[in-house]
Amino acid sequence: MSRPAWLLSSAQWFVLMIAVAYVGGMTGCQPAESTPETPAAADHDHDHDHDGHDHDHAEQGADLDVDNLPELNTPPPLDSLDEGVEKLVSMRDEIAKGFADDDVDSIHDQLHGVGDLLGQIEEKVATSELSDDAKQAAREAVETLFDAYGEVDAKLHGVEGKDYQDVSEDIDSAIETLTNKSSS
Repeated sequence: MSRPAWLLSSAQWFVLMIAVAYVGGMTGCQPAESTPETPAAADHDHDHDHDGHDHDHAEQGADLDVDNLPELNTPPPLDSLDEGVEKLVSMRDEIAKGFADDDVDSIHDQLHGVGDLLGQIEEKVATSELSDDAKQAAREAVETLFDAYGEVDAKLHGVEGKDYQDVSEDIDSAIETLTNKSSS
């Protein structure tokens, strides 16, 4: 049998390829050359002049409490209870329109954001100058809104909940209570 015929024989060809792959796999790649370590740029003394103002970088953030940092998507704090209720009315209208137009994707973020806003309104109610009865009514209205919007969100995520139209009267009534209490 000639050499070309031997190479064409499938069994020998297969054995030859396995041997080549084994030898190639066992030798592997050579390790990368190590690069000399250079000192970090931040290792120099930062006590230098910055166009007329000098500051010590070591003290920056010394009193920083990372547990009290706001989350990235947290809305800015409310200036007043009235501002919170105005934002709530606007969000309610956007959410209601999204459900009426059967465009839930367009208002999904607002539906989640209403929880943050309700939390801020709850804080403003607690620190407001409302009477104790008015504060209690406002807290109950906020709780109703948390429950109603929570039910709607649960249903959107495939969990047992309620459709928006099933809770819209509760939402409107609770917002009316907040509107009346915040402007009194």
